[in-house]
Amino acid sequence: MRREEVKEIAKAVAAEVLGCKADYIQEEFDKRYQDVKLLMRNYRKLKAYYSRIESEALEVDVICSAHRKTGLMMGHVDKMLVAYKALCQESDTPDELRRWQVLYLRYMADKRMRIDDIADSLHVNKRTLYRDTERAMEDMAVLLFGIEAIGTWRHKPI
Repeated sequence: MRREEVKEIAKAVAAEVLGCKADYIQEEFDKRYQDVKLLMRNYRKLKAYYSRIESEALEVDVICSAHRKTGLMMGHVDKMLVAYKALCQESDTPDELRRWQVLYLRYMADKRMRIDDIADSLHVNKRTLYRDTERAMEDMAVLLFGIEAIGTWRHKPI
């Protein structure tokens, strides 16, 4: 095989790898984004799970490990939620504060509200509420996963 042929093959392989890289990065972000969505959807359940299990009842090592992991993760989530709330409250745009309110009312408030009721209480339409939820989830992915999320974060235009 001639040197030129090897170079052409190497270029083709490199182009293929670079093409796949973007797909891989998007796939990784999609996984993190879905993890954040699941985490927020189950926020109340996870908090209840962690707060209601008594340590004496945790005799099996696997259960202990799951309890510890849940506690560590929920502690981290709570800290990042406090940080996100502060960031939203300090922002100059009312959209940011509304995103915090949407996130809180949808996933953390003691009393569950229907989507229509949340939209009415915030004086926005349902599409805006869903868009705010998406943006809040993206922001939370960055806070929860740090640089890992920043490197793959593809912000969607409004």
